[in-house]
Parts: sequence; C-alpha cells; structure tokens
Amino acid sequence: MFFIDIAVPRDVDADVNKVDGVFVYDIDDLQQAVAAHVADRKKEAERAEAIIATEVERFQSRVQSLDVVPTIVSLQDHLETIRQAEIDRVRGRLGALDPEQELAIDALTKGIINKIMHTPITTLKVAARDPEATTVIDLVRRLFNLQDRKGQTKATAVGDQGAKR
Repeated sequence: MFFIDIAVPRDVDADVNKVDGVFVYDIDDLQQAVAAHVADRKKEAERAEAIIATEVERFQSRVQSLDVVPTIVSLQDHLETIRQAEIDRVRGRLGALDPEQELAIDALTKGIINKIMHTPITTLKVAARDPEATTVIDLVRRLFNLQDRKGQTKATAVGDQGAKR
C-alpha cells in the first residue's frame, strides 16, 4: 500500500513507513524523484546535443568536400584516358594476348594509376576543409592540365583572360 502525503504540514505519520508492505511518500520524496528525473533528462539532452554537433560537423565536412569532387573525377578520367591510350599504343607490339594476359595488363595498369592518384586525391580531400581549398584545386588542375567546367584547361582559361585585357 502506498500513501502519498503532499500536505503541508504532513497528514500521515512517518512511522506508518515502518509497517510491512506500507510505503509513505511525502512532498520531499516527490521533489527528489522529480529532481533525479530532471537531472537524467538534462544528461540525455546533453548527449543528444553532442550527437547533433558531431553530425553537423560531418555534414559540413561532406559539403565542403563536394567542391573537390569534380576535380577528383576529372583527374580519374584524365589518367584513365592516358592508361587506355598507352595500352592501345603497345597492343600491336604485344601480339595476341589471351584473356588472362589482358586481365593481368588491365590490373597492373589500374594499380599503377591508383597509386599515382592516391596522394593528389588525399591532398584534395584534406584541402577541402581549409578556406584556401580553391588554391589547391586550381594547382592540381594546372599540374595535370585538367578541364574546368566549361571544357577548357586551366592554362587555356587563364590565357584567354590575359588576351581579353
């Protein structure tokens, strides 16, 4: 049996609590329970805010990295074009290749390209977090003579601007 005594002064004697199976809760007990629940809710709210802050950071980092995606794709396309052209160029000298040899050459050249691309791509992704990301992006585009969004190489676009002056 439970007695909840919220009267001030108390209506139920505290000694009733000594009887087996009888529990008396007064206003102080209720206030302690409420305080404990408020503290638990506050702690959970702080955890939720930390989760939100972490996810916001991840989202902002992802949005910033989107600026480098066209450059990374362009770099991959550029190097893949070079790889294919080199395979086509030496194919005549290699003679007839069986499918296993074709796969070995393909795997070998793709592995080389992936190793070459690793550092520039990593550098671009790290640079995306910096305010000077466009400088690194432009540098990589110039180093590899990559096309910009208008289909011009960076060197051509810069030369065209100089010609207009």
